[in-house]
Amino acid sequence: MAINCGSLTDVQSKVLEAVAAFTQANQRVVGELIELSSQAARESLRSLAEMQTAAMETVRSMPMPAAAPSMEELPQDPFALYRKGFQATAKLVETNAQIVTRNVEKLQESTGRAAKEIEQAASGYMSRMKDLYSR
Repeated sequence: MAINCGSLTDVQSKVLEAVAAFTQANQRVVGELIELSSQAARESLRSLAEMQTAAMETVRSMPMPAAAPSMEELPQDPFALYRKGFQATAKLVETNAQIVTRNVEKLQESTGRAAKEIEQAASGYMSRMKDLYSR
């Protein structure tokens, strides 16, 4: 039984091309995933820093009584200090929600771009495989 050396060389050539195409597609996909991960980490750190800054500003802006309120001031507005503290806390929660929303929007954009790149890599790989095996 004789083996045609030309067909064996063709098979080897196709296998090498297929491995090269897979390696290239895999490199693009892994690269996009690494980029997406690093971008998510950067955005998370930026958001944490913004939230910490907002918390520090809130604490600094909270009213601190120099002395305990006198008995004459207390009946006028006994919960004034608590109300101001609650308002500052509510503002902090709102600020944090805005920071998280911005972070989520940026991550959605990044994820969309990465998904398109990964889809292009996969479709490019599939078209190369079709081309390779149609010959």
